[in-house]
Amino acid sequence: MSITKKTSSSSAEVDSSNSAANATSAAAAAAPPTANSSDHSDIAIYGQQPPKEETPEFLSSSFAELDRELDNLPEEKKAGWLKAKEKCPELVGEGHRLMFLRCEVFRADDAAIRITKYWNKRIELFGENLAFKPLTMEANGALPKNYANDSSLSNEDKTIIETTFNGMSHAFIRPTNTFDSAGRALIFVDPSRLSKYKHVEEERRGVIRSTWYFFHSMLENNESAQKLGIVVIGYPHHVKLSYVDRKLLKMNMESMTGCIPVRLGALHICHPPWFFSKIVFPIMKIVMNERMRKRVRLHNGSKEDVLGELEGFGLSKRVLPVDIGGEVVVES
Repeated sequence: MSITKKTSSSSAEVDSSNSAANATSAAAAAAPPTANSSDHSDIAIYGQQPPKEETPEFLSSSFAELDRELDNLPEEKKAGWLKAKEKCPELVGEGHRLMFLRCEVFRADDAAIRITKYWNKRIELFGENLAFKPLTMEANGALPKNYANDSSLSNEDKTIIETTFNGMSHAFIRPTNTFDSAGRALIFVDPSRLSKYKHVEEERRGVIRSTWYFFHSMLENNESAQKLGIVVIGYPHHVKLSYVDRKLLKMNMESMTGCIPVRLGALHICHPPWFFSKIVFPIMKIVMNERMRKRVRLHNGSKEDVLGELEGFGLSKRVLPVDIGGEVVVES
């Protein structure tokens, strides 16, 4: 995945001082403000709390509180979590638990609920073998590239991997490798790229698993993304009604709102088609909690109107995809 700045035929006429300024601007767009910065004024634009100061003492007490909350949950609600602790303890250490604490701004009770839902759903999606491997494409990961020749994998495992790779091939969700004014990573979602997607359960789960892989790749070992979160730029303008899969939409929204440890700053839906407000948004509202519903912004009108509205949310043209009038070419 790469980022390219849009240029014009007159660019050769720009003097060297302007070129240097543009290069500095592009670099700033591709580098987030540090998550440890004391200035988080732009974080609150969507009503988000700023990240906590993570002193050793604070982290120690937070981990202890999370463990207490997990201990107090009924056995049946944390079955997946208990399996993970037994089968892959190396995957559920402090770094893993910290993602969930950061996602819930260190509300230990909410973090405990999310992490247990996460593991229950992860096992449901990836199965009793792959779920307990790292969500990577490495040889020892859940999605090894050379899976077809791996005799240690069952036919069921290979089907899960194959359909996940098929889900990735749609590339309907992609990072822009740019950031808003608060340092949140931008994610570009274009559901029209699902035009060849078949509305069957096997392919549906492959798309969901590919979404899980995408977010894990972005979140793991990325302190800034964990603390500050993301902003999703949705562009359903070219979607046809026949592309809409209510079950897929519901499964994706459930993963985002209650399982994957990602802080969603906002979902900006730009240039939605006529049927969006009548069919798609009502489905989204059913699975969204109140906090999430308040983060959805619909943007209609001309390209200039929409860009102007996004600018008010700390999203300038230099960080937005060319698809909606910005300057970033997001390649798949």
